[in-house]
Amino acid sequence: MAQFFKRGGRGRPSRPVVAVAITCLVGLLLTAVSAWAAYRADQSTEERLLQTQTEQAAAVLSTAIFVIQQPLTTALQVQAAAGPDGDPSVFRRTFAVNVGKEGLFVSASLWQRDGRGFDRLAGVGAAPGIEAPSPEMRELLDRAADSKTSVVERVVVGKRIRIAYALADMITGLVVYVERALPADRRASVDRDSAFSQLHYAIYLGERTRLADMTTTNVDPADLPLEEPSHRTTVPFGDTVLTLVTQPTEHLGSPLSRRLPLILLLGGLLLTLATALVTRRLVGAGMRVESDSATITDLYQRINVLYEEQREVFLRLQRALLPHVNPQIPQLEIASSYVAGAEGVEIGGDWYSIIDIGEDRFGFVVGDVSGKGVDAVAEMARARFTLRAYLVDGKSPAEALEKCSRQFDITTDGHIITAVVGVGTWRTGEVVVANAGHPLPLLVTSNHTEHVPMPVGPPLGVGPSAYESSTFTMPTGSTLLAYTDGLVERRGEDIDVGMQRLVEAARVHGDAPVADLLTSLLDGLRGDGAPDDIALLALRRLEPARTSEPVIITTAVGSGTRT
Repeated sequence: MAQFFKRGGRGRPSRPVVAVAITCLVGLLLTAVSAWAAYRADQSTEERLLQTQTEQAAAVLSTAIFVIQQPLTTALQVQAAAGPDGDPSVFRRTFAVNVGKEGLFVSASLWQRDGRGFDRLAGVGAAPGIEAPSPEMRELLDRAADSKTSVVERVVVGKRIRIAYALADMITGLVVYVERALPADRRASVDRDSAFSQLHYAIYLGERTRLADMTTTNVDPADLPLEEPSHRTTVPFGDTVLTLVTQPTEHLGSPLSRRLPLILLLGGLLLTLATALVTRRLVGAGMRVESDSATITDLYQRINVLYEEQREVFLRLQRALLPHVNPQIPQLEIASSYVAGAEGVEIGGDWYSIIDIGEDRFGFVVGDVSGKGVDAVAEMARARFTLRAYLVDGKSPAEALEKCSRQFDITTDGHIITAVVGVGTWRTGEVVVANAGHPLPLLVTSNHTEHVPMPVGPPLGVGPSAYESSTFTMPTGSTLLAYTDGLVERRGEDIDVGMQRLVEAARVHGDAPVADLLTSLLDGLRGDGAPDDIALLALRRLEPARTSEPVIITTAVGSGTRT
């Protein structure tokens, strides 16, 4: 390093040393800022993904609560239908399937309220954990008789814990009291495909997270409470709540987002070192041959190469976040493409996604996040993951967009998101779509080419919104084209002109293979120096005889590849 610190006249640093020092300082500053921004974006994404998965797990927990409470409601209805003098054996027959080793409960009993207290009419299973009659039992039944919902209580029976439920019919005065046993260690296994598969969790009865109030967990109770990062939510449970606390078992986002800060840090250091070396050489050369215009021109060209390399790095990062391989779906020929804009080095938030939902259904999304940079890509990854999760979970396009509208806010995220979401059936060609402020997809058939009419709702990020679905059928041989606005927008031109230009171009090239169709559309519609990114997704419905060998094609323009 001694050669970097050669001094000029009278002990002052030479111009190359000053230039290298400034270049190193600027490079190190930019590297630190970029790595920190990527780290914060990854942490923010992890927090939001954990919140999303926790809410999904809470929805599963709500369903389990309904399954537990439904037999109580059914038993009350059946006994009430038997009349005030109904035979209590009706209750025993109705509830017998729900009690025992294979049932939900270990004990169940039916009570009738009178002016002096409660009479026990019938019982099934083991003896209740609360002695009957007793002040504790009377107090619990009184609470249930005066409540519009079920009453839930924790009961200790020896070394085991039971959860007691009491539900009353306020008209007839009948009360059903049941007890459900918890595992001795209160541990529960987690299936790989469950909503809890990537989470450590603990469920507590009530709002406090004491070990005594814990009902179920998938970790060693000695490891509780769960440490940060964690997320907490509550689920209504009769006259109380269940508190769900979760902690991720692994990195929830993509492996690239986890490694991106390190990649940027190492890449920035290498780029800073390379830039410092180049700067020293350039400054030295400039001092020696300042009068040589050819040399100066060569210096500027080298600097431009460095910026182009930086742009290529960002472009590769963007492509890494998009699907590498489209799924193989019967009776569909699929092509997709992403083309980066020509201006600047920052990456954008355009994306596409095609999902094999199972059976004969598939889903697709094409979306665009406003703005550019690491934050825009973080929002794109979050939107792509969230919409994909809802579609795989069986939500309709309108439901998926409505749920997402509650999770994105421009006032906190700094971005709005447009998206068109669809779920189709490849056997029949029926497609259900919903739109959040996105350009209308195009349907190309042998008879006509037109944009698919559908209601267009607000973009994501402007607040909770409701969306309407639209249904249409893709005839055999037809092609559905979804795209981002970079394909049809031009400066100083109404977007309707660009959308009509797309219709005319698709009508001319609509019979070509979908890969060639995308290439023709990009060549014909993307002007020189187009500033915005473009994402394209084309789905062509094939004859049933061709489903044995689905055609999956991925194309890219510019520095990308075609498969």
